[in-house]
Amino acid sequence: MKKLIFIFILFSLQLSAQKEATFWYFGENAGLDFSTNPPTTINNGKINTFEGSSSISDKEGNLLFYSDGLSVFDKNGDIMSFSDGTKASGNLLGDPSSTQSGLIVPNPDSDLLYYLFTIDDAIDKENGLNFYTIDLSKRDGLGEIISGPESLSFGEENEWSEKVTAVAGKECRTIWLISATSTKFYAFKIDENGVNKNNPEITILPFKDNQRGYLKVSPDGKKLVEANQRDFSYIYDFNDETGAITNGRVLELEGAGYGVEFSPSSNKLYISTGEVSQQNRVRENVFIFQYDVSSSDIVKINSSRKSIYRGRGYRGALQLGIDQKIYYAKSKENSLGVINFPENIGDQVNYVHDGISLGNNKSTEGLPPFIQSFFSSVNFIDSSTNTVLSGANQELCNDDVLEIRPELDFSTLTVEHISWTKENDPSINYSTEKITIDKNLGSGIYTFEAIAINECGVRKVFLNSIEIIFKDKPIINTIPVYKECDFDNDPSDFVTTFILSSKENELYTGTDEVTIDFFETSDISFSKPLDKNNYRNSVPTTNGNHNIVVKITNKNAGCYQTKNLALKVNFSNLATYKDIYLCESLNNSSPLKSIGSGKSTFDFTKKTDEIIASSNGLLNHTDFNFNYFLTREEAILQINAIEAPYIKQYENNTTIFLKISAKSTNNCESFGQFNIYINEIPIPKGNEDPIFLCISNGIANSQTNTVPLNADTGNPLDTYKWFLNDEEILGETSAILNAKSAGNYRVEAIRNNPANSINLKDNSFCTGFNTFTVIESNEAVIESITFLDNQDNFEENSITVTVSGIGNYEYALNDNSISNFQKGEENLTYTFTSVPAGLNIVYVRDVNECGRENFTASTPIPFLYFQRHFTPNGDGKFDVWKVQGIDNDFYTSISYQIYDRYGKLLKNINQKIEDGWNGNFNGSPLPEDDYWYNIVLVDINGKVIKKTGHFSLIRE
Repeated sequence: MKKLIFIFILFSLQLSAQKEATFWYFGENAGLDFSTNPPTTINNGKINTFEGSSSISDKEGNLLFYSDGLSVFDKNGDIMSFSDGTKASGNLLGDPSSTQSGLIVPNPDSDLLYYLFTIDDAIDKENGLNFYTIDLSKRDGLGEIISGPESLSFGEENEWSEKVTAVAGKECRTIWLISATSTKFYAFKIDENGVNKNNPEITILPFKDNQRGYLKVSPDGKKLVEANQRDFSYIYDFNDETGAITNGRVLELEGAGYGVEFSPSSNKLYISTGEVSQQNRVRENVFIFQYDVSSSDIVKINSSRKSIYRGRGYRGALQLGIDQKIYYAKSKENSLGVINFPENIGDQVNYVHDGISLGNNKSTEGLPPFIQSFFSSVNFIDSSTNTVLSGANQELCNDDVLEIRPELDFSTLTVEHISWTKENDPSINYSTEKITIDKNLGSGIYTFEAIAINECGVRKVFLNSIEIIFKDKPIINTIPVYKECDFDNDPSDFVTTFILSSKENELYTGTDEVTIDFFETSDISFSKPLDKNNYRNSVPTTNGNHNIVVKITNKNAGCYQTKNLALKVNFSNLATYKDIYLCESLNNSSPLKSIGSGKSTFDFTKKTDEIIASSNGLLNHTDFNFNYFLTREEAILQINAIEAPYIKQYENNTTIFLKISAKSTNNCESFGQFNIYINEIPIPKGNEDPIFLCISNGIANSQTNTVPLNADTGNPLDTYKWFLNDEEILGETSAILNAKSAGNYRVEAIRNNPANSINLKDNSFCTGFNTFTVIESNEAVIESITFLDNQDNFEENSITVTVSGIGNYEYALNDNSISNFQKGEENLTYTFTSVPAGLNIVYVRDVNECGRENFTASTPIPFLYFQRHFTPNGDGKFDVWKVQGIDNDFYTSISYQIYDRYGKLLKNINQKIEDGWNGNFNGSPLPEDDYWYNIVLVDINGKVIKKTGHFSLIRE
């Protein structure tokens, strides 16, 4: 079996291409000489063009002349003249900003007559398509324009496009010149009589041409492609006998098409996209797309599209060289891109963006077009299938035989020389039309060469090369019998599942890229490959033995080898291993207490060690693999194995399946299972809110107060550990701890799960924790009280109290109801304002509720108020004059005298037994006036208060 893929050897292809395309002049004085490989940069070019140019060499590759569509330069770089002596300098009817401003075509029957076709740009639209005749016999071989311009525009100059291309006709010594207007194709035949300018083949375009972008005919003269700069691009069929253009189809393209080119075989098409680089436009995304046009089906053509380049740049031409590479014009750059292997597919074309340097000169948007037939290659034919060979390379199996012949009709040729040779092997030199290549001839580069005169009397050289590589068939290793355990619902039927793919690395250890398939021995046509990842031996034989066939195929060459693979089904009882008991892991969502996840992790290396230890020496780590799975199906199929470091979380009552296999063969030795059970961790009580420990004010004294911390889990078998500020409190193992000091308390509850002791003793104790925060506090001690007693204006009265303590204190005046206490700006001091007359008591409360009565009270603080006036009118408001704030229990003596303004004593008053003065003297009311007082007060502490003053009596 073989798969035929070829590569054309480019160093020899240059010999078969037409040397008329040896010299290129284009861009800003840029040029290339293709007489060397790679081509040599030349710097003597005289043209400076935005887009189009054209050049021509003789059959030996010697430069003849070149043009930008406005001027013509001879081989020395001098301006060529018309017959009347006028210089052809800037006065031709082309334009350097026309896509294909010029194309040079020789007279098919003369080596001295040439036609220069020029096209005006589509903006000016004045000149259309014209041609000039150049005679190289003039001026000692430098040439002269002997006629022109001759119009080929048929009055449609204003509609003419910027496109022109040419190809050899099917008739001997004919060439087709093809151009277009916005609505028509024109095909002009050129023969020994010159340009048939009066009777072109005209085709009405099915699609409107926007007049810009390249037009190219394929080298074999069968296809035509036009790129439309602002619209779609199209492909047509071309008849190289009649010039007819038919079967227009739309090419799917991303971006505006500009450059087009075919591969030498005409089977691959390339289109470049982009916008104009003139007027200092910014760079945009540009592409080069490849299409396979070997089929005429436009759906297949479009679906074959591949991008071989994407970047930032401008529009640029594509042009085949005689080295069979395609060159890409990169406007405003000093190099061209190169498609090195245009017959290959996609990335295999080896596009190099900076493929060839132009020295100090720059490319613009165009490259010189030529007669496309110059680049047609000779194809090779596989004689056994009569098909054309094309592609990347040719690989054969060692027992293959390939007969190759060139795609030539020898009945139309007079052969002067023919040969098949092999590079670096002089023993192979056959003078035959075809060659039969087998393993004996061996791998290498085979070259076909023929020199012949065709039916038109033209002597041509036909040359091409092909590389052939013979590949060995894959070697299939002999491996031991593949054994699997019968681990399913019926472990005694000798039918089980084999993972055939697990044996691939043992069966093949070569370096070639191969495919490996498996078949039943009865499938001699290899038509039904087995499911290599889930094969069940549905046809068991005695004692579980069964044979299948493995087939290994070299992907590139298609070479394959087969060998029988022996399978064996082992009877297998499912072993039951000890279950695993784990403590649930924490979900780590809280730093204050443990929260169980209901799941846990397990390192199965411990289970493996346990199984090995209980196997009486039959199992070990060296010779056996231990693979763990979550389901029976996964264990059978050997997929999704639980692998180290075994970090998966397992839920309660999870069944684990174990497959034990031999490392040397990967054969199954045993299957088993066990369960994982998850024990809940104990959760001791805790308190996220602080707990306050009330201590004496004066902590330096012995502290005996405690506060109970209750961490009871509700399980009497749990034990406890207590920690204060991360240090263990030794001896404290009860659920309740009487805390003696402030700090962060952590309690651990430990629960012994007896079932765990069956196998994994290190997991028999499950621990949970919780926390308490204890803060010390105490009742306040009043250190000082200061006050301001304004006896004439009680609104200015104030009391400031200062306390000591470590509590959180609130303050109240006279009323010790909880709702009456207030927090001051400072914790240890508070000031009351607008204190009323009378005895005032300050209360201080610890918010943390420390203190026997939950508050501390001051001694009474007396405030007096001496009225400024009184109105004895019986309304109950200031009907008498007296001292406000008097408390009989606090004052032992309260006496004062009332005088008029003249000093006359009006009244002696003892306020201990009297309510005050009513404004009468000897029973009669006194008039409104100011009156005076003299007061003496003695309190229970013996303090004497004396005060004199005056007040007003007001009658209303």
